[in-house]
This record gives sequence, C-alpha cells and structure tokens, in this order.
Amino acid sequence: MSSPAGPPAHPPHPDYRFSLANERTLLAWLRTALALVAGGVAMTQFVPDLGIPGGGPVVSVGLLLGGLVTALAGHRRYVRNERAIVADQPLPVSAAAAWVTGLVAVLVLALLVLVVAEVLRG
Repeated sequence: MSSPAGPPAHPPHPDYRFSLANERTLLAWLRTALALVAGGVAMTQFVPDLGIPGGGPVVSVGLLLGGLVTALAGHRRYVRNERAIVADQPLPVSAAAAWVTGLVAVLVLALLVLVVAEVLRG
C-alpha cells in the first residue's frame, strides 16, 4: 500500500536576512543621495559664486544630479540583488559604486579648485 501524497513541495523561501541586508544597503544609498542633495541646496544658499560667476550653481547642479544618480543607482542595485536572492543566484556585479565614487571625486575636485581660486584672490 502506498502512502498518500503530501502537499506539493514549494521552493524554499530565501532567508529573510539577505533581503533585509539588501534593504539596509538601499537605505545607505538613499542616505548618500540625500547628503548630496543637501550639499547642493546648501551651496545655492550659502556659497553663491565661489569667486567666479556661476561657480556655486555649477557645483550645486552637480551635487543635485549626483544625488539623483545615486538614488537611482541604489534602487537599480536593490532590485537586481533582490531578484538574484529570490532566484537563489549569485548577486550581479555592479559598477554603480565605482561610478558614484568617481562622480563625487570630480565634484570634490571642482569644489577644491573653486575654493583655492577664491582664497588666492583674497
């Protein structure tokens, strides 16, 4: 006599810790994006020119765009990682961190040049 068949086997659910860690990483990206946006807003309020006409607004726009790019890149990374976690696949490689790091480095260099120019003008 055969035993009755049990309920159909469901694929195992991914460990919630991985999804929660992925969510915390997204929140870190969003905090970074908000910091860049706050820096852009502060530049427009407190440093209008930086010694050359339009210097402050140029850096402000760069910071604001950097915040936008960082938020979008973080969300894209979150979605891709979540799909991989659910499918029990390796996490996809992402160049987003390198791009955001490069963007911030360029903005810092531009700001450094403008500040040094302002100091030299006295």
